[in-house]
Amino acid sequence: GQGGERGSSAEMLRYEGARHFRQRIILATLSGKAVRIDNIRADDAEQPGLRDFEVSLLRLLESVVNGCEIVINAAGTGVRFRPGAIIGGVVTHDCPPSRGVGYFVEALLMLAPFAKMPLVATLRGVTNDEHTTGVDAIRTVTLPLMRKFGLDEGLDLKIVKRGALPNGGGEVELRCPVVRKLGSIDLIDEGKVKRVRGVAFATRVAPHVANRMVETARGVLNDFLPDVWLYTDHYKGERGGASPGFGLTVVAESTTGSMICVELNGGAQMLPEDVGQSAARLLCEEIANGGYVDTAHQPLALLLMALGPEDVSRIRIGKVSQYTIEWLRLLRDFLGVTMHLKPDPSTMSVVVTCRGVGYSNIARRAI
Repeated sequence: GQGGERGSSAEMLRYEGARHFRQRIILATLSGKAVRIDNIRADDAEQPGLRDFEVSLLRLLESVVNGCEIVINAAGTGVRFRPGAIIGGVVTHDCPPSRGVGYFVEALLMLAPFAKMPLVATLRGVTNDEHTTGVDAIRTVTLPLMRKFGLDEGLDLKIVKRGALPNGGGEVELRCPVVRKLGSIDLIDEGKVKRVRGVAFATRVAPHVANRMVETARGVLNDFLPDVWLYTDHYKGERGGASPGFGLTVVAESTTGSMICVELNGGAQMLPEDVGQSAARLLCEEIANGGYVDTAHQPLALLLMALGPEDVSRIRIGKVSQYTIEWLRLLRDFLGVTMHLKPDPSTMSVVVTCRGVGYSNIARRAI
């Protein structure tokens, strides 16, 4: 079976604690290695064990991975996960409001290219929250990044309805094609920022809220470059989901095709002007960090490099986040890939180099 082909599934990796739960489960599925995670929030007197969004992720994986075995202990503080074959296909999933649909979409994007059938997933819930990558960032930055690795035809995310906290009510449709193998990349030159694009959304609030975010964000960004175009996306009625909300996603595109993204959502005590101004300033900071991808997209880029052909891939990243460091350790544990990080003192950025494992899609091997 799949486990046998990708390293013996008799090996069981053991971890403790709730951190990086999603990444461990995803890498277990890709590598065919079983994983056991104990003491998940065991010392949390109020709410020990798995949260609803983590259980929801396991249920979603059950619907796209055939024959995976999930055992959760009675207290919910321990999980044993034995992966199966990624099949993809058509799925519908309701995501709890404690995490945005981006949490689930990102997980699917890491697995679906290696499925037996193309994935068509309808996910319902909160489309923009502060914990996870929002749907606009996934559509405008994550998907184009994946295309650079050879995922071309049919990769798409459609925002059917918006859903703001606390009640959600949003809906997205994700389509992801299957590939036999990924390509290698050499994304060293981040280029110069040539334009900024973005989306200001407002749902179940007055339409001028989106315009106010756009005006203040442009006020900051036009000091640096003239080509700034921010779209307003106002959802009313049924398509606006179940709660009022607003937010802004801004993306800086460079001369070499790099995309740096920042997103910010408004809350009850925030003015649209503050959201616009803060998002624009954060974008300037993210650009100043350097790198071909922004901080939020470091893990995905590194995973796709690790799964790439047995050839050298290189990418320039800005500040190496703590999250990325943990991710590098997990890539080593599950896939046996060691990345080489070389700081570039002239720009304060880091060049990451690795040789891929030549991961191929077992279901598509005969093609």
